[in-house]
Amino acid sequence: MGRELALEVHLANGGALHLQDGLREAEPNAAHLALFELEQMGKLHTVITQNIDSLHQRAGSKNVIEIHGTMATATCMSSGKQVTQAEILRQWVAAREGKPDSSLRADIATDKWVPRHVETGGVLKPDVTMFGEALPAGALGRSWTAVLSSPVCLVVGTGLNVMPANMVPGLVKWRWGTLIVLNLDHSGSSSADIFLQGRAGEVLPRLVEAVRQRMQS
Repeated sequence: MGRELALEVHLANGGALHLQDGLREAEPNAAHLALFELEQMGKLHTVITQNIDSLHQRAGSKNVIEIHGTMATATCMSSGKQVTQAEILRQWVAAREGKPDSSLRADIATDKWVPRHVETGGVLKPDVTMFGEALPAGALGRSWTAVLSSPVCLVVGTGLNVMPANMVPGLVKWRWGTLIVLNLDHSGSSSADIFLQGRAGEVLPRLVEAVRQRMQS
């Protein structure tokens, strides 16, 4: 493993551990729960997310594609074996015993501490896409399959300015599908068949209720 990549992995692990503190406190919000309700109603088949926090799964969604990876697991760079972040956290707690955080962060930055697989000794890398890495091909392929097979695509909280999100409108239009965009600002309004403006946590529950009433009528 090259020095630059090694340092990036070490720093990523350090950042991941601090990020985990925030993620453990985070809870699915009304938007996550609304999407799960749509799934239960048979109106939503796949969630494609750029987030790495697993909040969609915690809300109950079953078919979630994480195109930027997930903080929930890490992979041994020697063997390819996967572990949960709980294993890295266990090592982190043991390593920081009796040490101030500033000292341990310095150890991470200088390669003196790095989480390793307990069996192989290989460095554990969080399963997230780092800067300069390609997005996972499998996740992208499944995403495009889902978009191309869906008559309606609901895009929430993205400006559709960068890849791969900016490819969605073209794919939907190519197959004569309907594109619904929900954003706080006007991002995506020009390409949407239906544009909804507002906060996802406020608009999506109202959308769920409208769908429910339509199904009952």
